[in-house]
Amino acid sequence: MTTLAKWSVADYHRMIAAGILCDRRVELLVGDIVQMSPEGRLHASRIRKVANYLRSLLNDLALVSEAHPITLD
Repeated sequence: MTTLAKWSVADYHRMIAAGILCDRRVELLVGDIVQMSPEGRLHASRIRKVANYLRSLLNDLALVSEAHPITLD
């Protein structure tokens, strides 16, 4: 049986700062560093439309951030 180590948010940010992950499209998801595929035109269009729809619904009650990194503990 193989035991995998999970990465912490701090580990991930240290790897970015050290340049280990430069030029790689990756995200940290539940302790795993996952390679992400490039965003296509259809995906970008849908994200933009959904974000605009949410902005119109929320009317400045919340910040809608599309396709920008966020860090959650």
